[in-house]
Amino acid sequence: MSFNSTRYLVDKLTKAGEIVRVEEGGYSRLYPSGTSEAERTLFAVVRAETDRKILSSLLTDLILSNKRLSEQTGLAKSTISEHLAELVRMGIVKTLQIDETSLAYELEQPERIRLLLKSVNRSLRSKATDRFIDLWDF
Repeated sequence: MSFNSTRYLVDKLTKAGEIVRVEEGGYSRLYPSGTSEAERTLFAVVRAETDRKILSSLLTDLILSNKRLSEQTGLAKSTISEHLAELVRMGIVKTLQIDETSLAYELEQPERIRLLLKSVNRSLRSKATDRFIDLWDF
């Protein structure tokens, strides 16, 4: 389908109230009608690879320290800290005081995150499959 055909159909669905189109950072984000601002925020978070790694690790082990998250994801502790701070600010992850000097993290709504990650992972696999097939389609 051409870009112009896609744009026409998106405009038509938007005018009919079937989808909501939001312009964010030079991109058009499309959401089903009735998607709340909180849900849009969650969709944005699970699209980001680093956040997706952190959230996936927290789904697997439920409560993790910054050090353990770093070991599991292969990301630098500073990167983990930066992303965790934002995830805590957004209310997606909560901080737990383990002792006087140690913190750990857990998801606020693990089942909700599990469902979102499941749907995103499916679409990522589909995208990767399509790209692979395109390599052979010449």
